Amino acid sequence: MPIAPLLRLLVPTVTLGMFAGCGDGGTAGAPKPPASGSPRPPVATTPTQATTGVDADATAEAATDWSVSTAASDPKRAEVGGLVFPKPPTWLWTAPRVRFRTLQYDVPGVADGAGAAELVFSLFRGGDGGPTDMNIDRWIGQFRSPEGEPAEATTSTEERGGLVIHRVETAGSYQAMGQPAPRPGQMQLGAIIEAPGRRVFVRLVGPDATVEAAREDFDRLVAGVMPGG
Repeated sequence: MPIAPLLRLLVPTVTLGMFAGCGDGGTAGAPKPPASGSPRPPVATTPTQATTGVDADATAEAATDWSVSTAASDPKRAEVGGLVFPKPPTWLWTAPRVRFRTLQYDVPGVADGAGAAELVFSLFRGGDGGPTDMNIDRWIGQFRSPEGEPAEATTSTEERGGLVIHRVETAGSYQAMGQPAPRPGQMQLGAIIEAPGRRVFVRLVGPDATVEAAREDFDRLVAGVMPGG
């Protein structure tokens, strides 16, 4: 074939190929077309139950590392689970002696020779620790009357400031888990405070005279609970 007709065939092909190779970049400054595929869903500014399938507020609460009082903390308050409780400075911080105790204080005995009592706080996140009513029943079941029957108990529930507070009181012979024998003449004042994403269990247990003498202070502790700053 003559050279001239052959060049006429090649020139359009080469020119077309040059423009095709520049098509990915396009004109300088021009936006690239979107990549093929499924369109992206709208981006939510905050997580919600509709987009995540969980309660975002409860999840945030459960993920929080709340402060816990120490021996160096303010002696007039106890802090645990994002809640603050007023307490007498004579109730002294002590290292928790048993598993599942988050915070513990020794409550001094009274003048008539009754021994010290224990004030114990336990923090449970979400549904940990089991149902509230089951725990109340367990606390009551640890006390027996002098005849060996289940001890009588007084319970109540109230809602205050976004918190649900369950109270329990009982007395008799007390036998905790792992205790070899029941201890007679014991008393218990207890509370379970339900807050968003967690619960705080509070128990004052010890000789009945000591616990009875501390009743007003315990009532103030529970009545004065508030979210920590």
